[in-house]
Amino acid sequence: MHLKQRIDAGHCLIGAGLYTNCPEVIEYCAKGMDWIWWETQHTHVDWQGTIQGVRAAYGAGIPLLIRSWTHDGATLERMLDTGAEGIIVPMVNTKEEAESIVSRCFYPPLGNRSFGATRPEIIEADLDEWNKRIVTIMQIETPQAVENAEAIAAVPGVTGLLLGARDLALRLGKSTTQYNAEEQVASAVSHLLEACKRTGKVAAAVSLTPTALCARIAEGYRLICAGMDLDHLQESYSRMTKAAQEMLTEMSANDAEGPNPV
Repeated sequence: MHLKQRIDAGHCLIGAGLYTNCPEVIEYCAKGMDWIWWETQHTHVDWQGTIQGVRAAYGAGIPLLIRSWTHDGATLERMLDTGAEGIIVPMVNTKEEAESIVSRCFYPPLGNRSFGATRPEIIEADLDEWNKRIVTIMQIETPQAVENAEAIAAVPGVTGLLLGARDLALRLGKSTTQYNAEEQVASAVSHLLEACKRTGKVAAAVSLTPTALCARIAEGYRLICAGMDLDHLQESYSRMTKAAQEMLTEMSANDAEGPNPV
């Protein structure tokens, strides 16, 4: 089953986020994941780097979604022309913005996407099949977007909504970290989920800890990115450094006490 089919079937799908844009992370660390979040909004990966990431994902048998940095239709088409299974689009605030985005993701008669790229044709020559498998996730990151969440989700061709909890918290004047952002915007977490339920679309989220991930699953979120690779690297190295410092402190204390008397 393609990723879109699994989403439509209600499967709970856990993804790996690649902030490092490293194909080796896909091949080595993302085994067993349901999908890949390939980050381009806050990284500086070039087009060839993105194509290599998509190729690595296909080689590993893991569908890849590209998180865009723009609503520009021509750029969104180029992202999909890499052969990616779909896109995640930030800062979608209105139904009209969602309609414009979606129109450039699907070939006629469903949309206005231009034909001509070779990679999608190599993967699947039937354009109708591509129209069935493209995933489009709209990010809800502002108070305006929260207010319009149901209207955005109801746009034909929108697969689901993803809450950008930290950006939303910032725009509400709340101090937050990536680890407690959902707690700061709890009402929006519930509102987005209800909007998706009423429109039959998938609710998506980013969860950096097992506790947060399980909480989102229990709430009904079904497309969840289990954090970015960089976050997990930082956490892992911090744990190792802390363990080393504690051991060195203990050894230093033992040395200061001197040898035990016989």
